[in-house]
Amino acid sequence: MPRRPDAGRASSPFGGRRVTSVDVARLAGVSRTTVSDVLNDQRVERYHPNTVERVRNAAAELGYVRSAAGRALVMGRSDFVVVVVPHVTYMRFQDIIEALTSHIEDFGFSTVVHFKGAKEKESPGRSRLLNLVDTLRPAGVVDLGGLSAREVAIIEENSCPVIPQEEPVDVNVWIGLLQAEHLHSRGFTELAYAFLSDARDEPYGRARSTSVADYCAAEGLTAPTHLHVPIESEGAREALAGLIEERGCPVGVACHNDEVAIAVVFAAHRLGLRVPDDVAVIGVEGGDLGQVVAPRLTTVLGDVAASVQHVRHSLAQTYGGSVPPGEIPRLEDVFRVLSGETT
Repeated sequence: MPRRPDAGRASSPFGGRRVTSVDVARLAGVSRTTVSDVLNDQRVERYHPNTVERVRNAAAELGYVRSAAGRALVMGRSDFVVVVVPHVTYMRFQDIIEALTSHIEDFGFSTVVHFKGAKEKESPGRSRLLNLVDTLRPAGVVDLGGLSAREVAIIEENSCPVIPQEEPVDVNVWIGLLQAEHLHSRGFTELAYAFLSDARDEPYGRARSTSVADYCAAEGLTAPTHLHVPIESEGAREALAGLIEERGCPVGVACHNDEVAIAVVFAAHRLGLRVPDDVAVIGVEGGDLGQVVAPRLTTVLGDVAASVQHVRHSLAQTYGGSVPPGEIPRLEDVFRVLSGETT
């Protein structure tokens, strides 16, 4: 669980002792008040730029992380960081939350997870999330795609940073591109995108399906057909039968996740179609189940820890901690196609 946020993390120069603002002040040759002002972005304009740079360099050299409790006193904020999770179907959200929580704890904060429910839609009134932000006064909000533009504006107007500050290339656009490229490389020119038939909103799925459509347009292929597949035998069979009636065979199906992909594979078997000759299928998420069924599923596999590394960098930029060595991983190094027997 969260470690105490009362001081920075230790480094070898102090033999395991936590680095404090006194250590930073001593190395920079300034007062502790100056360190507090600079690292909390308070009255920075009163100091010479060389002094500000010296303090920040000293903090980085020592690996000092500001006290969340002290920051709450100075800034009027708590030591919580709220992670906003959209109302989507993603099987590996627990892995994402664990990775983010580890990063957030490294900066001395505690994590609060807020799931955006179906009823929590943008309206003239205050959303549950905005009420939560008002109540907790968090040190920041990490957005995993659940914030509306209005909510971002309101949160930032209250001097609460929304993280990451700079969005990387949308990973869902990249995932859709990988799916479409892989199917096309296998010789499929008729493509489709299979959503999960579910009441939940699917911003991730919409981004992926749009990416598949963009790829088809760029390659001169017919626009992909969209189908909604329930995780239910007869419903999945009917959805695939409708696709085959419209597009014929062979057809390549990029699926919202591995569950949808497995449902499509079994629907193809019920229709007497060959996988992958008549229907090729690629999922997303690299779930264990898809790797033990027959035929073994082709899927897009991602490195969860690497996929949220940009959040770790943004946290460091926001709270003044040390940035991990190296650049933010490239998407092509984070996500890859795990070839199976369905393409």
